[in-house]
Amino acid sequence: MVAGKRDNDSLKPFFEPESVAVIGASRTPGKGGYNIIENLQRLGYPGRIYPVNPRARRILNLPVYASPGDTPETPELALIVLPPALVTEAVEACIGRGIKAVIIESAGFGEMDASGARVEERLARLAGEAGIRIMGPNSVGTINPYTSFDASLGRLNRTFLPRGEIKRGTAGFIGQTGLFTGVFLPVINDEIGISKIACLGNKCDVDESDMLEYFGADRETRVIAMYLESVKDGQRFLRLARRIIREKPIIVLKSAVTERGARVSATHTGSIAGEDRVYEAAFRQAGITRVGSFTQLWDVTKAFAKLPLPAGNRVGIINLAGSGCVTAVDACVRHGLTVAELSPATRAKIKAVYPDWWRVRSPVDVWVAIEASGFAATYATVTRAVLEDGGVDAVVVIMGAIDWLPGQDITGLFDGLREGFPHKPVLAVSPLGDHQVYRRQRRGFQSRGIPSYQDDADAIAALAALWRYRQYLRTA
Repeated sequence: MVAGKRDNDSLKPFFEPESVAVIGASRTPGKGGYNIIENLQRLGYPGRIYPVNPRARRILNLPVYASPGDTPETPELALIVLPPALVTEAVEACIGRGIKAVIIESAGFGEMDASGARVEERLARLAGEAGIRIMGPNSVGTINPYTSFDASLGRLNRTFLPRGEIKRGTAGFIGQTGLFTGVFLPVINDEIGISKIACLGNKCDVDESDMLEYFGADRETRVIAMYLESVKDGQRFLRLARRIIREKPIIVLKSAVTERGARVSATHTGSIAGEDRVYEAAFRQAGITRVGSFTQLWDVTKAFAKLPLPAGNRVGIINLAGSGCVTAVDACVRHGLTVAELSPATRAKIKAVYPDWWRVRSPVDVWVAIEASGFAATYATVTRAVLEDGGVDAVVVIMGAIDWLPGQDITGLFDGLREGFPHKPVLAVSPLGDHQVYRRQRRGFQSRGIPSYQDDADAIAALAALWRYRQYLRTA
């Protein structure tokens, strides 16, 4: 392997190229070679785009070149969207042109059969001998909203999300999946915000450790979320994780944990999965937060991206109903959190919205107070009182997706809470009632820096992940 090949500078063109060659550019809308160019233009990519296709003259108002060698300059990045039989020749042409970074977005390699795996080995050798970096094959590209760069091949601007609306955020996503730039893009864009996305594909060269190191140094990325089916170099990965995690949390969804899942992984990205209990122990020792589903990956990443770490594990719970108080307490116990005991002064403040006969307890069941004092006065009074309590480290507010105040944004009741209590996490829960109301509440909470969840158990599990990370930092 060429010296310096693993430097972060060699990975920069995958996210910040000044020029891009699209090898396999197409005149047909819906094909990957067309979609990439369209996505770049719609997002407002300021760099130079060089479509490469020997049978076309113009695509999307851009001049087309017969080969990489015909472009007026050496592109910083090449995106290859060709049938698998033509990919090796295209990579060799990129090497001949002096292109140092290549994303192979074509499928049909090691995930298919032994013949495809041999082609991948050839590509890896070419990368090492020429000192270039290759992401893929079977990748679907990268996204960097900070440079208006989108190398993904799906025609997502019309199917899922207008590309000009990709939201800048602090969470970086690394995965052996195209779902981050596809089906899941609206979710992570709307609820979390994006610093970078990298879809690794089959990892013939660039792997999860390379991207972990790059994201660890990236100034826009403050939280790293990963979907992995395998880890190529476990020692390097853990060494990097132990260093990076002192500054940035790392959340991992590790799949292929069963024998059947491992077999499916081999046909998805050609990965060979290791024994799951080894991963579990290694992740725990490195301080990595492990989750069990994509939904949990979003839940936990959202909490890390939006909230401060709690100083302790004492949770104030404000709930619409007594049954919800019980399930929330159960969730706290399962995840190692403690339901906070409220001080006499806090109970006195809360009692102001209750009938005289009511005894204030923790968790706080607010239904009787709503009947006595109304929804707005109850939630505003109780939430602020619980946050002001010195014995409370975090607050979970559960209210339900119901149109409590027709024509009003009830999340406005929580204005100023993040600013007034910057060191205490506040999480909102709106159990599904009316879907439209839920979406409206979620948007309102998120605009105030408060992550929103559908279930109290999900919110509490995310809060517990923050607490475990805080504990790890104290002992690391």
